[in-house]
Amino acid sequence: MSIPIRWRLTVLTPTLVGDGKRLAPIDYMVWKDQVNVLDQSLIFRRLAGTPRMDGYLAELSRAKRLEFKSWGGYAQSNAVRRIPLEDPGLSAQWEAARDEDIFIPTFHAGPQGKILPATAIKGALKTALLGARVSVDQMASARHQAAGKLLRGLRLGDGSPAADEHYKVYYSRVAAPVKAGGADLRWKAAPTFVECAAPGTVFSGRGSLEEDLTNDLAAASSHSRQTLDRQRQFATTHRIGKLAQTLDAVAAAVSANDGCLLSIGWGGGFVSKSIATGPRLVAARALLETVPGYREALATAFAFPKSQRILNLSGEPGTVPGWVRFDYDRLG
Repeated sequence: MSIPIRWRLTVLTPTLVGDGKRLAPIDYMVWKDQVNVLDQSLIFRRLAGTPRMDGYLAELSRAKRLEFKSWGGYAQSNAVRRIPLEDPGLSAQWEAARDEDIFIPTFHAGPQGKILPATAIKGALKTALLGARVSVDQMASARHQAAGKLLRGLRLGDGSPAADEHYKVYYSRVAAPVKAGGADLRWKAAPTFVECAAPGTVFSGRGSLEEDLTNDLAAASSHSRQTLDRQRQFATTHRIGKLAQTLDAVAAAVSANDGCLLSIGWGGGFVSKSIATGPRLVAARALLETVPGYREALATAFAFPKSQRILNLSGEPGTVPGWVRFDYDRLG
């Protein structure tokens, strides 16, 4: 017999669950420390039949980003959304960034607005449960396939939209040690600007389950803590004080018997998508060494995986994306 439930997901660190779409630099303008997403349909209607129409179309066809002195008025009066920058200092960093680096991945949108797809929750739960319950021997022999049925009694509907004020644009970089065992970091590749649901955002929806999931959620949460512990160790080793404080707060936000800690969405890297984390990663090393790409990374003297995506908070490295807390209440 199915039991109706209401589920709730609380964002603990900035979280992006995207749909593959990005804002191009000609689709928005940065003004007053906000990303002002232009309503192009409205602009075209207002310019239709005027001398400025040809100029605007020519600008869109040749420019990598719109020139503010010519078209900045549209950011003020023709914006369909205004997404705050996480920190006012990001305006200068955006101005200095290369055109190809300012395409902004956006949060998943449905007809009603920005929503959290239920598949993002179930995918993270399934990964964490498999990690908690599947042995390395089962991984090697593919006997873990049966574990995919662990969540077949859980059905979730998509979350209701969260209001626009819950989203911000964050500045993201990838950090890696300069040398094995050292504390110094280098920043890999170019920075990224991303739209995330801010900490404190709550998504909720309805669903049903066929049996009590208390033990399953506890096991999934325990596995997720291994990933969190690795990130906390990374922050401590490389002396990133604000990041260490943030991750300590995440650990404290989900107690052992209250809620389920999960890593979802964009930016979590290998450890958030793999069932081989913590001590299990050591045990799974022989298996990973058979996979091209991982083989080369494991052959180095660096810890695996060595890189970590980090988001800035108030101008300094301060958090990692994707940590959330999942809860549900029975309705019957």
